[in-house]
Amino acid sequence: MPKNIAEDKEKLKEKLEYIGLNLERIPTFLKESTPFSFRPLKSYDDMSYKVYKYVDVADIQILLTPTDRLTNLSEKYKLALPIGRYLDSKTEENLEYFTTFLSMLNNTEIEQIKQIEEEQEKLKEQIPYEVKYANNYIWQIYYSDVSDKYFMLVPTNEYNNAALFYLIKKKIQAKKSRKKALIYVPISHEEYAGSFLVKSQIADLENYLWYFTKDWPSIFEVYNSKNKMQLKIVGKARVYEKIQSTYVITLSSKEEATDFYKLIKALFILATGLPEDYLFKTKINDAGELDFAYISNNKETLINYSNLLAFIQNEVAQKKLLVGLEDKKIKEEQEKVQTLKETVEQQTEDYLAKQRQIATFLECKKTFFGKVKYYFSNRKKEFQNINKYRVKKHEKVEKQKSKEEIINKLELDTKQYTIEDLIEVCTKLDGRRKVLKNLKLDNTALELKKVNLERKIKNANIYLNEIEMHKKSIFEFWKFTNKDELPSLNEGEEEQSKEKIEKTFDYELDIEDLGKIVDELQRRKLSKNETDAIFAVKYAINSCQILNSTKSNELTKAQKDLLEQELNRLKKDYEKDIEYIKTKDFNIFGAIYDDKTKIKVINNQKHRETEKDKYNILAITQNTEFSVYIDNLRNYLNLINEAFCKISSPYEIPIYISDTKEIELNNLNIFHLDQIKTVEEIKNTDEIYLYKINLKENMPILYYSNIIFYDNFNQTLPLGMNLSDEVLVNLSKHKLKAKDEETFKINYLIDEYANKVVTVKCRIWDVC
Repeated sequence: MPKNIAEDKEKLKEKLEYIGLNLERIPTFLKESTPFSFRPLKSYDDMSYKVYKYVDVADIQILLTPTDRLTNLSEKYKLALPIGRYLDSKTEENLEYFTTFLSMLNNTEIEQIKQIEEEQEKLKEQIPYEVKYANNYIWQIYYSDVSDKYFMLVPTNEYNNAALFYLIKKKIQAKKSRKKALIYVPISHEEYAGSFLVKSQIADLENYLWYFTKDWPSIFEVYNSKNKMQLKIVGKARVYEKIQSTYVITLSSKEEATDFYKLIKALFILATGLPEDYLFKTKINDAGELDFAYISNNKETLINYSNLLAFIQNEVAQKKLLVGLEDKKIKEEQEKVQTLKETVEQQTEDYLAKQRQIATFLECKKTFFGKVKYYFSNRKKEFQNINKYRVKKHEKVEKQKSKEEIINKLELDTKQYTIEDLIEVCTKLDGRRKVLKNLKLDNTALELKKVNLERKIKNANIYLNEIEMHKKSIFEFWKFTNKDELPSLNEGEEEQSKEKIEKTFDYELDIEDLGKIVDELQRRKLSKNETDAIFAVKYAINSCQILNSTKSNELTKAQKDLLEQELNRLKKDYEKDIEYIKTKDFNIFGAIYDDKTKIKVINNQKHRETEKDKYNILAITQNTEFSVYIDNLRNYLNLINEAFCKISSPYEIPIYISDTKEIELNNLNIFHLDQIKTVEEIKNTDEIYLYKINLKENMPILYYSNIIFYDNFNQTLPLGMNLSDEVLVNLSKHKLKAKDEETFKINYLIDEYANKVVTVKCRIWDVC
């Protein structure tokens, strides 16, 4: 017998012994099968799971199908046969199936089965935090609602069949011990039970949560070992700008689920129906769940179902009060508009009288008697008060109720308001505001018209008093009286002001273009020594900050101690990397330790450039002296200051830095352009201090673009910022003005079973 065949038989024997299966004496429960009916739904997604359960292995019937995982479910079920057919080695028609079973066992390692065993042992004690787990995808257990039957549908063409043999092993052990054995698995093809929320409500909930979080949630029905159900909602939500956090909401009863559904539905109706009035922000609480805050006048109010009714009552009362106040303002504006209209009408009539007067003069001046007639006619009008305006009498309007009276009336109103009432009163308020706005625009247009008529009448009087000095023409009269006219507005027309649109930086959208621009700029304007200096500062930033903050060359004892600590740290890193350093042999080749044929890849682009080495540039060896280290850094700082004069920000750019404690910003610092990376790099802590600095256009800044990390001797280095999102900024030469601050929480997953909520204190500064 060939050696490899003997080895395969020995391995098969070992695997069979491990799972406890004797092919000569197949257990009856594996050979026998109970017929059942199953109706696959065409619309069901076989790759997603909605229900997770602890299922007794004795209740799972095993079927094998000569297909693969991606085959249509109907086809897989149609070709499926009970496992007993695949274990039958004595019947000739089943020999092919038996060979397939042995082949599946041969391709499965015992370690794979052990891995599932260890995973299921953990799952006995605790359900994964996000419901899913590592080997989630290998289980293909289905539920037939027609026959109330669980079955495992195993594709024989798949390579990993560890779940099948684990299930066989558990079935054999449970039968021998006569004890129930539960496994925690996703159930394919099982719809929501609807005991908490019906399918349509869950679909609505997914849509509502997407609207607020801009991320589709996963909603699961999860049953514990006692078959008690929970509804778990797992998703991600933005907590600050583009920083996202995982959230997990657990609803343990129908009442909790209904209350949460009503809350989200109410907030969705308000946010979509009245977007200008109601803005809700997602927040993460201490339990890692999702909270909603109502933003009004830069204040946040947490909204939950317990205070939702009070929130609605208060909002309706406030909006009704505002409606009353708007009605009062509308009446006041209407009176102003009416008064202005009467004034403008009288001014228009007066101006037309002046116009008729000049027309009469032009007609009468042709004869001597005409001039005499015009003189006496004009003298007669001088005795009349032509500037006296007519005043119409108006009916008295009932006095508007005071603000206090409106409030008292609202306090006496005990009606329980609904979302419908709130939308109705908000719509009414919006209508009142539009009316008031139009009246104010009318008022502004009439005020301007009044001013223009006053100027026209004034100029008309001047023209008539000096009539002999002007040309005898009605066109000259119009030209003279209109010479001081201001541009007028039509009633209800708002004067549009043009705002300058400034470029804003968005990391996800703009980093590629910005990276190419600044990398090309730094290659053109910076020397190799200056790029080496920027590279060196990245790995000795603490030492550079100490030297940058000293105004003289004299260092205090405390500063010397800190610098020596940094030097010792670099020496320790050098010792750890000594084997790698020796392979490059600096003494012979210097920095050129690769030949031109060595191909590297950055952002899917090939190049043949040499990567810079921090130990070489910082001159770090096991014997580096303190004075040499300090002199080297001071030289690099001088080069950095020269480089700052050459490179600046092309437009306003926000930069970020984080730490586990409060830090001083007025120094040389390395910042991130990506706020997400800024937080992610120190997430394993309880509290994060995040600083956002709004850099102005043309501010000195140096970028850690590709040229900083590679020597571009062969001119093949790709353009961009593909290796780092960091920038170098010296804020000691600028003034900072505190703009805003915000505190939020991020929920991180420690492992499959535990989470951690981190508090982030964000401070925002403007550079003056």
